[in-house]
Amino acid sequence: MLTIWMGRSKTGKTDAVLSQIGALGDSGKQILLVPEHVSHLAEIDLCRACGPTVSRHAEVLSFRRLEERVLSLTGGLTQVTLDAGGKLLTMQKALGEVASSLTVYRRPSQKAAFLQQLLDLTDELRSYEVTPAMLYEQSEQIPGATGEKLRDLSLLYGAYEARLRRPGLDGAYEMRLYRPGFDARDRMSKLCDHLEESGYAVGKDIFLDGFTYFNAQERRVLSILLRQARSVTVTLLGEPDSREELFDISLKTLEQLRRLAREAGCGVEVHTLRAQDVGPLRHLEQHLFGPPEPYAGEQVPIHVLEAENLYSEVEQAAARILHLTGEGGCRYRDIMVSARNMADYEGTIETVFERYGIPVYLSRRSDILEKPALALLGGVLASIGGGYEYEDMFQWLKTGLAGLSSEECDLLENYVIRWQIHGNMWLRDTDWTDHPAGYGGIWDETQHARLEEINTLRRRVCAPLRQLAEGLKAGETAKEKVESLYIFLESLSLQQSLEQQMEQQAADGRLQDAEETAQLWEILCGVLDQFVEILGDEPMDLDEFTRLLRQILTQYSIGTIPVSLDQVSVSEITRNDRHTVRHLIFLGANDHVLPAVGQSSGILNEDDREELARAGIRLAPSGMEQMGIELQCIYASLTQPTEGLWLSYPVSDVAGSVLRPAFIVERLLTLFPALQVRQESVDKEYRLTAMQPALEEAGQDRQGALWQYFAQRGDCTAQLSAMERAAALRRGRLSPAAVQALYGKRVSMSASRLERMRSCHFAYFMEYGLRAKKREPAAFDAPQIGTFLHYLLENVTRDTMALGGFAQVEQEELRAMVRRYMDRYVTEELHDFQNRTTRFRYLFSRLRNTAYAIVEQVADELRHSDFVPLAFELSFGDHGTLPAVEISESGSQLRLGGKVDRVDGWLKDGKLYLRVVDYKSGRKAFDLAAVRMGLDIQMLLYLFTLQKEGKAHFGHEVEPAGVLYLPARDEILAAERSISPEKLAQETAKQLRRSGLLLSDPEVLQAMEHESLTEPKFLPLRVGRDGSIAGSIASTAQLGKLGRYVEKLLHQIAREIRDGNIDADPCCKSEEDSFCQYCDWAEACHFQDGRDSDHLNYILPIKPEEFWARLEDEQEGGL
Repeated sequence: MLTIWMGRSKTGKTDAVLSQIGALGDSGKQILLVPEHVSHLAEIDLCRACGPTVSRHAEVLSFRRLEERVLSLTGGLTQVTLDAGGKLLTMQKALGEVASSLTVYRRPSQKAAFLQQLLDLTDELRSYEVTPAMLYEQSEQIPGATGEKLRDLSLLYGAYEARLRRPGLDGAYEMRLYRPGFDARDRMSKLCDHLEESGYAVGKDIFLDGFTYFNAQERRVLSILLRQARSVTVTLLGEPDSREELFDISLKTLEQLRRLAREAGCGVEVHTLRAQDVGPLRHLEQHLFGPPEPYAGEQVPIHVLEAENLYSEVEQAAARILHLTGEGGCRYRDIMVSARNMADYEGTIETVFERYGIPVYLSRRSDILEKPALALLGGVLASIGGGYEYEDMFQWLKTGLAGLSSEECDLLENYVIRWQIHGNMWLRDTDWTDHPAGYGGIWDETQHARLEEINTLRRRVCAPLRQLAEGLKAGETAKEKVESLYIFLESLSLQQSLEQQMEQQAADGRLQDAEETAQLWEILCGVLDQFVEILGDEPMDLDEFTRLLRQILTQYSIGTIPVSLDQVSVSEITRNDRHTVRHLIFLGANDHVLPAVGQSSGILNEDDREELARAGIRLAPSGMEQMGIELQCIYASLTQPTEGLWLSYPVSDVAGSVLRPAFIVERLLTLFPALQVRQESVDKEYRLTAMQPALEEAGQDRQGALWQYFAQRGDCTAQLSAMERAAALRRGRLSPAAVQALYGKRVSMSASRLERMRSCHFAYFMEYGLRAKKREPAAFDAPQIGTFLHYLLENVTRDTMALGGFAQVEQEELRAMVRRYMDRYVTEELHDFQNRTTRFRYLFSRLRNTAYAIVEQVADELRHSDFVPLAFELSFGDHGTLPAVEISESGSQLRLGGKVDRVDGWLKDGKLYLRVVDYKSGRKAFDLAAVRMGLDIQMLLYLFTLQKEGKAHFGHEVEPAGVLYLPARDEILAAERSISPEKLAQETAKQLRRSGLLLSDPEVLQAMEHESLTEPKFLPLRVGRDGSIAGSIASTAQLGKLGRYVEKLLHQIAREIRDGNIDADPCCKSEEDSFCQYCDWAEACHFQDGRDSDHLNYILPIKPEEFWARLEDEQEGGL
């Protein structure tokens, strides 16, 4: 007997089935057959309805689980089903076999999306029992493009089936084996073939609930059940006499069931279940897609909400859930959240519901490629196939499954980024030798130990990687390559690592994540097993192996079941179980998603399907039928609730574009005239429903009523105190304890850091307080070129002076010295020079001409000067030649050290006139405006320190003669190729012209450069027509005042450090040239001029006479 129970939504069809099973009890055996995705919930419903002993006489099955039951009796279960990846791989090989015979698909795409369309079509054809021969026959009958397409598809379909039926591989294999010749539709065919002989359904009562339609294979199963079972009962959504298009698909299914019953010789009874309840929700169910009859009542449990955006929409949903459960009588499990575009909402729901303390279960399948284990597999294959590039290597090293801790991975990554490690540099037998800090890094025990640790990590990573690369290269077949990959995964102890990860996730309360992780190893092994079974002994190069493996991995996803009985259920309406629920919250009711835009019919379009239908070959619902199923999903979802419906939609997307409400909103307003769309409140009162968002709101106004409310509660003291501390924090001050912890009790700094401190206190704090370092490649750029040129100038000048001075050394000998010291620098500093890039070696060799120009110009200068180099790299401070400069302020002490590039001197009348020379790799020039701001005092500090401390070192009283910047950079010869030698010499001299500040004494200036009083070539001087000297010069008295001003600045800096000043106060000449434009710490700073202590310090231009006048006024005024 076939019994069909039909009814609209909420007429009790499922309850009737469960009641009937309960009533039959132990008098027989019952099977409840449901769609796969609702089987778990059906088991729960069955236990609740029939009691804990129901398993003695009833079981819940899906068609897949029914297959397993039957095939376990008939022996077919030993053949393991090909999963999605195996099927894709089989289709790919089948396509390759017949491609040359195809017309439409002669040059088919190898992308997974196209192969998936082919698989979807073959699955559909098999489920509707359409054979390749049937397709080929129709291709002969149907002319034109459709016929050609059907011919190609028949060949593809036949090749796919033939490949499935090939015999298994010979020989043993260490993993579990899959046998070809069996995919999911094969098993349905097996079920159809063996169900009757198994006798599994004989005498049982069969109930089918939750289906909309049945494909041909499922109808074959039903026909057998009708012949063997004691009774078959089917529920369908709708009414047998309904004229609503909404139920057309159900009425077609009803007629199919009647035909099956007639063929099986069974009687048919159709019972219509009708609702007994009345009210607004029943009115909604009856008229949602029926005649638009307005509801007469005023009070309706239906609510329409308009949200500003998706995030606030989900927040309001969370607030509604807490309100419902807080009123009493409602559990989390009584509430369902649905949407048509749930993929857009999942991440936000997880985040918001966690903040609001709501337990939630998302009915979804996670993309396996997002999981670390698969990122490891893809990354390591990409590394080997792509030449061990940075992105590929760290894709798998950062998964946490590669045997490196996060700290170890960071250490290795920093080195790789700095030295741009790539390619076979990873696999060389020799260790890496470059300094971890980059060019110019100082070697000490700590740095040697760090480099050794880095090389140890590299060896740990590369040992299994090299073995895998060699195995993949040596292995000629798919099987051999899979064996190498499996050995690699075993060497990483991947299975044990995944188990530890799962345990940690469970301990952290992330039960759904833990359940997903628990499935990964089995899935991964299954992928490799199927790869071997399908392609085992086929020859395959590495590129094809990697491409195919990546391709099949796109086919996997992970599903879970609820981990708690009391959770809010969240699901897409297409995965809805259609059970009644007390309260439904429907999200995303926008017109671009509801109803969903009609999907493409795939490879067979609507015209193709109509041609086949006219020939008697009917496939899955499409076109208008599919739209009918879509509307039925909307209907079933919106009519689920028994007590309350909340429907909402955002009015803007993440980009700010306007979104419109779906047609269903207007429909609800028509059916319920008293219903109004509720706008989102300006004050966001819904955030007050949960502790965390409410506290965040209270923190916006610490004088407001909400803050006072929490303050009086007494149980929020810790949170409020933390918020008060956070609100009181300002960027501009560190506590004395923090200052001491970061800088020490006695603050020591180099003179070069003074400028960083004065240019921006926050930047100094980041670099030298927190010791933050930007991740960047080690480039041989301006600072490193400057270091190199320093090295050359120091050594060449020293050697030249030992030979009697530059006047005694010819140009060729000078150039030979340059070449000799370049070679020595390569040996001492640029380890592994020959293995560096061709570009690097070329750029370095190009520096030779720059070095010649700079050295020869220095030689030319010193040949025309009475000043001679007295010291190179003269240091002062701890362990220096001269003592540190000490600045004492109340409660703190500042010690300054430094290193002078070169000190030149001239002895006259028992006084030693000294000038400080600094080699500058950048384009910096001496600027009194910068000096006034404390930005350009390093050289002056050196000069005045030598004035105080130089006698002990040089044996004479020291008089300051000035400071000079000497350009030392790799752009000095950057001129047009067509330039004449004379013009080139003039341009070089111009770029090498010094800047600085010199003593204005004519005798001293002439000693510095013999022609300085008539035609200065090197010094920053100008000679007037009357013979007057102008330029960057100062009198002895002015230099004395400048020395006192510098000392005052040092005391000011000492106080700023002591007081913990970390203001964001960058210096600039205009907003456009602010240091913020290229600051490494901009993302940490978020500078905003005028906020708190943030402000720009403008470097205002100042004339020399004005500078000296202000200096004098300040000192006379005691400032």
